[in-house]
Amino acid sequence: MSRRSPLQGIVRLLALIVVSVGAALAIAMGVQWSQEWPLRKARTALAAGDATRAVALTDYFLDGHPGHGEAAALKARALMARGEARVALGDSRAAVEDARVAIGIYDRVGAATPADMHAWARAYLVQESWSRGVQFLKQYLRMRPDDADALYELAMSEARIGLFDDALAVAERYRACPGQEARGTLLLAILNHDVKDDNAALAAFARLMELAPTAEGLQLPPAEVFALYGSLLLAEGNASAAAEWLTKSQAIRPSGATLYDLGRALLQTGDPAAAVAAWKQALELDPRGVSPREALAEEALTAGRIDEAAEWLAPLEAVAAERTETAYLFQRLAAARRDSEGFERWKALADRLRTHGRRIQTLENLMATTPGSPWAIALRAHRFAAAGNWAEAEDLMLAVTGTYDDEPFMRDLRTAIRARGKLPSLEAVPIEAH
Repeated sequence: MSRRSPLQGIVRLLALIVVSVGAALAIAMGVQWSQEWPLRKARTALAAGDATRAVALTDYFLDGHPGHGEAAALKARALMARGEARVALGDSRAAVEDARVAIGIYDRVGAATPADMHAWARAYLVQESWSRGVQFLKQYLRMRPDDADALYELAMSEARIGLFDDALAVAERYRACPGQEARGTLLLAILNHDVKDDNAALAAFARLMELAPTAEGLQLPPAEVFALYGSLLLAEGNASAAAEWLTKSQAIRPSGATLYDLGRALLQTGDPAAAVAAWKQALELDPRGVSPREALAEEALTAGRIDEAAEWLAPLEAVAAERTETAYLFQRLAAARRDSEGFERWKALADRLRTHGRRIQTLENLMATTPGSPWAIALRAHRFAAAGNWAEAEDLMLAVTGTYDDEPFMRDLRTAIRARGKLPSLEAVPIEAH
């Protein structure tokens, strides 16, 4: 009978160990595979567009595995997808709540994949936390530099916080993406219009009409695209071309604002009767419209029909307390009636509103021309706070430091934002209107 060598025994023992370990691993992997079926189904549901089911499946899994980071991140992505669907259905409040929960998850587990980083960024955008969203989008685009959706989101977000030069540069990148030339051209037209570079905006619109003559498949409905182009042409003094595009917009979807601009264009092209008809139609669509009513009152005043002008202006007396154009029309009406007391009262109000308007315009120009200056940043923070977006206002004020903290307006603004209290008046900004 042969005897086995010690080496053979060791080999056999090692083989048994390997088999045992392999079997144990297989069993463990099998158990894990069995336990993770909710995650597999959640991924499938999310890929198929059923975000609500994906959230439910990840919740079910996390009930038994509360520390599972991958599952938590999957839930956050599913929450963002569900939020987008809710926005489409008009339920923006629920979408904001989904974004809040997603941010909480990512704050805890971080972003393990580019998809998570993008979802994290979009969560901030849903909450209108533009500054934070911009930073996360930049991180994501370093990983996925050609993602057209992210480029568009970044350009729009930078524009919202006044970084128009950066936004224009990103918009150019977006336009260069395959299949995005028309949408990118519209984005450039809008951004250039926002920074008051109307020549660049008009050139972009002209190019857009070559690329997409019917304006289909763009970020805005065709009626809005045509109306925006028409209003820009009107502002540049090309009333004839403006009337053409505004008429195209009206043919698709009538609106009071477009009819008002169309009336102005028709008046400038020498057709006052058509202009009056357009303004009256605008009021039929929107009886609360201020500008068409002002236009009709001005036309009546110019023609000497004083009582008719008074009828048009009567519903606007409260508006006149805050609107220069309206106060000036009441001033003209008082002059036409030879009402000296009323004339002086309305003149004083119109002059005060005009002075305030010039100051506001100066501040607007400051924000547009020097968007990175501390004063411009503070003014944007004031605007966000006034609109109720306290978090974005607080984020913006983090960039205002140093000697500017000693400025009374800066100090009062920072205090008001922290306390969610009454904001300081813009009259306190130490910049003279010109």
